[in-house]
Amino acid sequence: MNFSPFLLVRARMCIAMVAVTMAAACSMVSPDGDTITGTVTYRERIALIPGENTLIVRLVDTSKADASSVEISKITLEATQPPMEFRLPYNRAQIDARHTYLVEAVITGPHDNEVFRNTESYPVLTRGKGSHATIIVQRAAAGASRDPADLAGKLDNDIATIEARLGDYRRIEGRYSAGDSKARFEAFVDRDRKPVLVREERDLGDYGQSKVAFYFRNGDLLRFAEQASRRNFGAENGDQNLNYTLKLDFAMGRFALGSKTIDGVASEPDEHEISGAQAQARVAQSRVADRMTSVKVTLPTATVTYACADQSRFYASFDADGKRVVVEFLGREPMILERKKADSGFAFGDETRTLRGSAQNAVWAGNDGKDTACEATDGISTLLLAPGDYPVVDVDWLQRSDNPEWTRRFVDVHSAINSCLKQPVGELPSVLTAWPMNHGMTGVRTININGGRHDCLVSSNGAGDIHIEQVDGSANILPGEDSVRFTPARGAYPGGKCFTHERLEQNGVFIGWLSRNNCDPN
Repeated sequence: MNFSPFLLVRARMCIAMVAVTMAAACSMVSPDGDTITGTVTYRERIALIPGENTLIVRLVDTSKADASSVEISKITLEATQPPMEFRLPYNRAQIDARHTYLVEAVITGPHDNEVFRNTESYPVLTRGKGSHATIIVQRAAAGASRDPADLAGKLDNDIATIEARLGDYRRIEGRYSAGDSKARFEAFVDRDRKPVLVREERDLGDYGQSKVAFYFRNGDLLRFAEQASRRNFGAENGDQNLNYTLKLDFAMGRFALGSKTIDGVASEPDEHEISGAQAQARVAQSRVADRMTSVKVTLPTATVTYACADQSRFYASFDADGKRVVVEFLGREPMILERKKADSGFAFGDETRTLRGSAQNAVWAGNDGKDTACEATDGISTLLLAPGDYPVVDVDWLQRSDNPEWTRRFVDVHSAINSCLKQPVGELPSVLTAWPMNHGMTGVRTININGGRHDCLVSSNGAGDIHIEQVDGSANILPGEDSVRFTPARGAYPGGKCFTHERLEQNGVFIGWLSRNNCDPN
C-alpha cells in the first residue's frame, strides 16, 4: 500500500489512523461508530503553553492480571486549559462484556515528557459502567508543562517586544482616585482598542507609594509588576518604609509563576496577591475602555482604503447616510454590510463578518472570526486583480482523464476543502493541493495570505473531527503543490506575474478561483 507524504510527517495529527493495522498509534473508526465522551482536568495552578502540550486519551482492556493492558482505541489532541473535552471513538465489536475497560489520560510536554497522568481508575462500558468519564490527572513527577526558566525567558521576550513597539500603539492618559489614594495612568492600546500595557503611579497617602505595570496579550493578563515603598503600620519600626516588589506571570489567563521580595528577602506570592493582581487588571482595562469612549469618532462617507496587519488590503465604500458599507477584497465578490450599534466609532456587519473602528483605524473580522487590525492608507498598488472578465471553467471539465493536476479529483475533495477552509488556518486561505486518502479520509494543504501553510485531515464528506497542523518553513513540499491554487469565492486569489486566473463554476454558480503558477518553482 502506498502512503501520501502527508501520512509520513503528520503523526501528531493522528494520521496513523489510516495505517494498515488497527494497532496504529492514533486509531480511529468511522464517525458513525461508538464513542466515549468525557473531560480531562487537573487541580494544580499551572498554565499550559498554547501549542506545546498534547493530550492523549486511551481505552484499554485490563482484564488480564498477569499481562499488560491491551489498547483498544486512542486519540491525540492539543492540550488546552482544563477542562478539556474529548470524544474517543472505538469499535464495539472489540468489546467483551466479560472484560474490564478503563479510560486513561496523559498530557505530554514539548519533548514528549509526561506532564500529567491519571492516578485513579476510570472504568467504562462494561460491568454496569457507562460511556462517559470525568478524568482528573495529577502532575507527573517528571516536572511541569514547561521548564520555569524557559517559561520566564519566553515571557521576558514577550514583554521586551511590547516595550520595543510602544511607538506603534495609541497612547492614552488618565487619572483616578480611590479613598485617600490618588493615581495617574498611561495606557498603550493596539488597533483593536485593546490595551497592551497600562502603567500606574499611585500615591497611597499615609501608606506610601507604588508603581504598577499591567502587560496584556489578546486581552489576557500577561504580567503584573509592582514596585512599592510602604509603611508597615502596627509592627516594630512601623514608621519606616518597606521596599516591596511583586512580579506575577500568566499564560492564557492562568497564573504561571511569580516572585516577591520584602526588603530584599524573597518569598512566594500568596493567593490573595495573585487574585488581587487579576482583579486590578480587570479594573485597569475598564478604566482604559471608559477613557476611550469619550473620544468621538466621525463616520466616513466615502471610499476608504485599508491596509491590514496580515498584509491584506480592501476598499470600504460608506454610504452617505451611513447605513451600510461595501467591502471589496482582492479577488472577492463585494460584501454589503449593514450598520450595527456601536459604543464608539462605527460598526457594520452581517451574520459572519464585521467591520468596526474609525476612519483611520478599523478592525476586520472575517468568516474565521479572527480580528485583524487595519489602518487607512492613500492607495493599494497591489489591489489590481478585482473580480473581472476572466475565463470560466466548469467543475465537470476538471474531471477529464488527461488533467494532470490535483483538481481532477475536485468533485471528490470539495466537501473536505470547504470544511478545512472554515478552520483557523489564517486569513483568506487558498488550497495548494488536496488528495483522497484511505478509509474515507481526505488531506488538504492550505496557504493563507501571509504565506502560512497548514495541513488538514478530514473525512471526505467534510463531517466529523478535523485535524489541523501548521507546516513549518518551506520544508515538506508535496508533489504538485502550488501548481494550481483553488481560492473560494469569498477569498483573495494570489497576485503577481506568476499567476493566471480562471473563474470556477459548478452548475452555473461561481464557487471560486483557479490560479495557475506559471513560474519555475526552483
